[in-house]
Amino acid sequence: MGLICVLLVITVSVHVTVDGVIANPLSNFVTVPNLGPTHPMDNPDWVPPTAPTKEKDREYWLTSGQARLRRQLELNEQNINVAKNVIIFLGDGLSIPTLAATRMYMGGEELELSFETFPHTGLAKTYCINYQVSDSACTAAAILTGVKNNYGTIGVSGHVPLRNCPLSLQESNRLTSILKYAQEDGRSTGIVTNTRITHATPAVAYAVSGARYWEDDTELPPGCVDIATQLVHGDIGTNLTVALGGGSRHFYPTGTLDRNGEPGRRTDGRNLVDEWINDAVARELRAQFVHDRTGLMAIQPELVDRLFGLFSGNHMSYRMLADAQREPSLQEMTIKALEILRRNDRGYVLLVEGGRIDHAHHDNLAKLALDETVELHRAVESAVRQLDESVQETLVLVTADHSHTFTIGGYPVRGNDILSTGDFSRFDRMPFFTLAYANGPSYADHFYENGGRRNPDDMRDRFHDPDFTYPAAVPYEDETHGGDDVAVFAKGPWAHIFSGLYEQHVIGHGLLFAACLGPDTFHQSDACRERLRGGTATPIRGLAQLLAMLMVIVYIRTKTLLLV
Repeated sequence: MGLICVLLVITVSVHVTVDGVIANPLSNFVTVPNLGPTHPMDNPDWVPPTAPTKEKDREYWLTSGQARLRRQLELNEQNINVAKNVIIFLGDGLSIPTLAATRMYMGGEELELSFETFPHTGLAKTYCINYQVSDSACTAAAILTGVKNNYGTIGVSGHVPLRNCPLSLQESNRLTSILKYAQEDGRSTGIVTNTRITHATPAVAYAVSGARYWEDDTELPPGCVDIATQLVHGDIGTNLTVALGGGSRHFYPTGTLDRNGEPGRRTDGRNLVDEWINDAVARELRAQFVHDRTGLMAIQPELVDRLFGLFSGNHMSYRMLADAQREPSLQEMTIKALEILRRNDRGYVLLVEGGRIDHAHHDNLAKLALDETVELHRAVESAVRQLDESVQETLVLVTADHSHTFTIGGYPVRGNDILSTGDFSRFDRMPFFTLAYANGPSYADHFYENGGRRNPDDMRDRFHDPDFTYPAAVPYEDETHGGDDVAVFAKGPWAHIFSGLYEQHVIGHGLLFAACLGPDTFHQSDACRERLRGGTATPIRGLAQLLAMLMVIVYIRTKTLLLV
């Protein structure tokens, strides 16, 4: 007890300093009282911010609340049909703060992104089995295969440590993605991404690998097959209807250039694009390879059985910085994929990744991250509009693989520019940004080497530049992912099962259940049992009803003839 008292005395004493200024851990920022700017609220003439005029009236909130309640009741109706089609939109790094900040970036706190209007919303836990904070590989496994696994591994169980080739080859350790199940059921499959198509998220859809880094043969251990080769010759990859993205460098050999003039990286001398074309010809498929927006937009869906597009050597450009005449947008790639996939009467499964949200966050480039989220919003909006009459048999799910250390903080007034400063610190008497990161490479851009912040007022002419970095509290070579839960938005058949809080791998099981896919041992709905597997989508119940009607008609006609 005596020791505790001594500690308390010491603690109190270090908070007392001369001249009446309180000294605490931040006292180096407050050395001279009443010098320099003060917080606006400290001004006796300060006037509190005012709300939009209509929002001051209670009737506005009562009326809008009742309207939203009616909408919620209307959306409560459950669709329990088989999801003939499944579209999975995955915003890589699309954290909940990113969603909120994007609304403000688009023009208002009250706005909604296209998928935020979906009737059913849930939360998913994102950890890997061996890491509290996940990467895109283990989270994609959870979503696309229904199995959580180790950080950095592609399509293998938790028995395979990162970079272990021999264990990844064992059949018992290999996972099956929803695209494989869809192909076995006769449905078309597609992948659209604005990252390298061999990157972690899309790779899980079609490949099996001990490491996400084995995109080509340059680091590949003997005995394993690189991810790019699996896209062209793998069990799932060779049967993909559509594959669009970046990453051409992993398909071309060193010493050669792709069709956009970018160098290849393969050391085995193989040109996998030529191999894909030759394989399609040998199988008598109408196949097209495209390398730019012009080629993609010229595609006539009814004349193409297979479409492969590589639009950049590395990741595709951020949309804000892209040459729009050369690189197609995520929205354009998504629509073109749907135009081809929807020709299959059996149905389809499409994975669309908005992957550059994640990359912008990693570099503390908040504006680009928000702008990439807007691009995902547009892609979802266009896809839903494209569904037309198939909307009732198409499950659309939008989620993120993981979050980031991105935050929205301070007390900015309503309508404040989300990219600007929004509040003021009384400790160092400087404004601070509403957006910030817990860590990342931008630390030195905002803090002096000997401590203390750089004044954001000196940066005011750069706030809106795409390459402007936002503050990071801890210096780190690459801003990290966050470990918090991510949102899940769903509409269509069985969308209601994605409500609540659950482990991320439950998403994978929900997708298979809704689409009537997966092993026969998996739980199945009544509608699934009635669907004729491997044939048309005509339900057995409908056929039985037709036969029953015919029997009744025959019976009535027979009775009538006997009476006559």
